[in-house]
Amino acid sequence: MLMRMFDTSDYDRCLRRRRLLAFGLLAVGIIGELCYLLLIHDSETFPEFARGFYLGGASGISLGAVILLVRSTYLLANPSARKKAKIKEQDERERAIVNQSFQFAGIFTFFASAASMFVLVAVSMEAALAVLGVVAVYTVTWLIANLCLSKTL
Repeated sequence: MLMRMFDTSDYDRCLRRRRLLAFGLLAVGIIGELCYLLLIHDSETFPEFARGFYLGGASGISLGAVILLVRSTYLLANPSARKKAKIKEQDERERAIVNQSFQFAGIFTFFASAASMFVLVAVSMEAALAVLGVVAVYTVTWLIANLCLSKTL
């Protein structure tokens, strides 16, 4: 599903899918904001940083969704802007830069998480296990993606 979201062979369809994705993200953001307002805002059981996390996370997701929605709608409505964006997205150099950036970010995240576990074990076992869980999810996701892509490409 996610791969189809960014498949640019039919760019109009791709933009419509991105717009649907933006609506979904906007719904998640609004639900998060409603949870904050109705359940967490005045709660004394949650520490201040947790309340700020809910508000900031939900607001950030909503803002990102609105930006994606506006951009997708703009590109669908303006053929000249859509043509420029399509050329840029289908450019091999741009794709190579994006792929290498994702690869570097993944490698850095993996090794930074692994290194941070050495510090976290001494400080908090729960935090170390949480980071270990992130590393495990990353590893399993990479293995599944590698297996699926090796069969399809």
